Amino acid sequence: MKGASILKLLLGVLAAIVMLAVPSHARESIIKIGFVGDFTGVSKAYCQGSYQAVQVAVDQINQSGGLLGRQVELIKKDAGPDPEKHYQLFNTFVRDEKVVAVFGGASSPCILRASEAARDQKIPYLISIGNTQSVVVEKGHSYVFLFEANSWMETKGFSVFTTLMPWKRYAWVGPDYTWGHEVFDYFQQHFAEIGASINWVAVAWHPLGHGEFSEIIPHLIKTEPDALVIASWGEDMLRFTREAKQAGLFNKMAAFGWFFLQAEDKERLIPEGVWTLTRAPFNYLAEKYPQTRSFAESYHQRYNAYPSDFTICGYDALTAWKLAVQKANSTEPEAVARALKGLSFKGLRGDSNIRALDGQMNCPTYFGRMIFRPEYPTAVLDSVIEIPASKTWLSEKEVLARRVAERK
Repeated sequence: MKGASILKLLLGVLAAIVMLAVPSHARESIIKIGFVGDFTGVSKAYCQGSYQAVQVAVDQINQSGGLLGRQVELIKKDAGPDPEKHYQLFNTFVRDEKVVAVFGGASSPCILRASEAARDQKIPYLISIGNTQSVVVEKGHSYVFLFEANSWMETKGFSVFTTLMPWKRYAWVGPDYTWGHEVFDYFQQHFAEIGASINWVAVAWHPLGHGEFSEIIPHLIKTEPDALVIASWGEDMLRFTREAKQAGLFNKMAAFGWFFLQAEDKERLIPEGVWTLTRAPFNYLAEKYPQTRSFAESYHQRYNAYPSDFTICGYDALTAWKLAVQKANSTEPEAVARALKGLSFKGLRGDSNIRALDGQMNCPTYFGRMIFRPEYPTAVLDSVIEIPASKTWLSEKEVLARRVAERK
């Protein structure tokens, strides 16, 4: 009996040692993932749509039996528009909640700071809101993944788009922060590369999240551009559009902007016929892909709204993570990060892959005109021009060169 007790004790000690050798996130019966976003600032509508998409995908996983036989729990945290809070909440997720991946995003300063936490904690960060190129290029690392066309890709696509248009005299209004200046600089680089005879007759900036347009709009009208590039977005874009429409600006010039489809635009602020750049137009994609049509229908049934660009990007991010977990046969963050590199999958934007070098998904950029259809409460995209990532993203050689230059 004494020998049996000693053997039982030794087996217990051995089991405890084995359990200690297994990471805590692998011992949990529930797989925890996090979503850090800006639910109270300028990005709130975008973050809400992306979060809802990730929740839909998580529910689908759980209803089909879970992932690797385990249920998935999605935990949400609001960091507002504060980069430091994004960084802190990312770390809190890892330390206190033991999450194995973090989704979401916000403005460029927020995702850049959260990406630093992902690098330090060695936890995959799958971004669906915020698209500064530097997050995956100059400041890229093994744990950051971007499910939108980045700012370089979008502006390169715009330079291609403008070759089809008669505009020569341009005006600009945009947010005075990292992304706004980055995009404006890229526009100028791309126009110079293609030899476009573009003349900027007015350039106006406003604080991010606090757009004040009472003086800007009359100035833009006075300069009489052929086309106005509206880089304001989120709540700023809605404010600008409302005031510009009242001032008759859209009757005096062509307009182009980031008029992302939003459920909030029930008052139909967006002028019909305005040109826009979009990251994932649901109506165009639903007509093209059965899986997108099915998702749009189920999303509308659940939320009584149609998916925005960021909703589709968020769903693709969760889809990629799920497939990477299955490929790695593990939820262990480093294994999943490796599996995400080079991953190919069928997403809501068709056949998709994540470039191994920089974690950038091969996202197309889409251009078209906003129109109203009786079956939708908000404007949708028409006359769509789709430009593939192969035409817009930096080559791997260019990515490596920029990273080297960043370290000097």
